[in-house]
Amino acid sequence: MRQILLAVCSVVALRVTVLATPSKPGPETSPPSSPREFFNAGTQKLREGKFREAEAFLESALASQNERLQPPSLYNLGHVRFQEGIAELKKGPSSKPLIARSQAASDSADEAMRAIDDALASDELDKMVAAYVRGRGARKELKAATAAVKRALEVHGSTLTVWQRASDDFKSSFELDPADNNAQKNAETVDRYIAKLVDLLREMQKCSNGMCNKSSGLGDKLKKLKGRIPAPNMPPGAGGDDDDDEDTPFGPKPGQEEGPSREGHEMMLTREQAGWLLDSFKLDSERRLPMGGWEPGKPGERARPTW
Repeated sequence: MRQILLAVCSVVALRVTVLATPSKPGPETSPPSSPREFFNAGTQKLREGKFREAEAFLESALASQNERLQPPSLYNLGHVRFQEGIAELKKGPSSKPLIARSQAASDSADEAMRAIDDALASDELDKMVAAYVRGRGARKELKAATAAVKRALEVHGSTLTVWQRASDDFKSSFELDPADNNAQKNAETVDRYIAKLVDLLREMQKCSNGMCNKSSGLGDKLKKLKGRIPAPNMPPGAGGDDDDDEDTPFGPKPGQEEGPSREGHEMMLTREQAGWLLDSFKLDSERRLPMGGWEPGKPGERARPTW
């Protein structure tokens, strides 16, 4: 769901702020070796938006079994994984237009099947040919919409898994440090996102199942209609089998390549597109995910722990 990219800026405000302009590169530093250094490196990567690296460093800090590092490492891992889920959603199609497209494809299939029934009842050749062409077009759109929904289900499923881990991270952090109310609030906020995502997954799965059933029914009617149309009167491209790839039953012709998919690429969004998130993922309140006090420790600063 690509629209989450910009909307998250208004729904989720991180206290670890990414710089608006790139900072000048500093001197090269040696790789982290101690648990504190892994934690600090992971937190810095989180600040920079490098979530994969941040996750690896914070997991190393967590694996050290350092009791003082456990709560903050889990807390920041929660933020990392929440952001990773958002990044995953960027790869998929927008849910609201996708559901609308699925409904339109289903309605078109219904109309095409009624047209086929009318054509068969009339036994008029011109009417049967027109209904056949219309039915094939409706079936192609069903196939395309079903493929888009399948892609969205995969992307949203991956996000669900990552967000469930983020929720567990925040909950574990709170269990280890019950005084950290931010961890508890963040877990509740992520759980709300998860609930919205699950509802969306169910809606898309329902669309997918409905389109598959209609595609099968439409295919049966097309076969029946094709049997009533004399071969010389069949429209161009209808000589293959009545399967999902009716136009090219044996794959692409020599020299013909399949065009690139339009789904699955990251895209920049307008503010209007970002607003779709607030329709599907708006929380009960404009609750934000606070980062809490887990900033990298700096040697020599005794006002805060350096781990």
